[in-house]
Amino acid sequence: MEIPEKAKKLFIKLPVIAFATSDKQGVPNIVPIHWKTIIEQDRILLIDNYMKMSKSNLMENSKVCLSFWDPGTDDAYKFKGEAVYYDSGAVFEKGRQFILDQKPEADPKGVVEVRVKDIYAIKPGSRAGEKL
Repeated sequence: MEIPEKAKKLFIKLPVIAFATSDKQGVPNIVPIHWKTIIEQDRILLIDNYMKMSKSNLMENSKVCLSFWDPGTDDAYKFKGEAVYYDSGAVFEKGRQFILDQKPEADPKGVVEVRVKDIYAIKPGSRAGEKL
């Protein structure tokens, strides 16, 4: 699903987003993600510097959720999608280059590629939870 421009701008602006995974039994895990970028209309890269449970969960269950919000405006979104973890190859190198351009001393362990399937507006109000 193509990410709307307003959601892209907020995603890029915010320093941290929430990234949720779950194992094959459905036990959830959520972590803050700082190093992130949108690389195509429906693809996001998340850089793994410290993931442990999230990486393990991704090996069992590719369904993920991202959530982010602006406390100043209450604009908020939830993205649901499918993710793949890479620790080598072209996608890994693209993510690795992204972080090295900003933090040359970084040594990322991996890159999570998320293909966004569904987007929800979660700003408080009558349209909260509405699928875009």
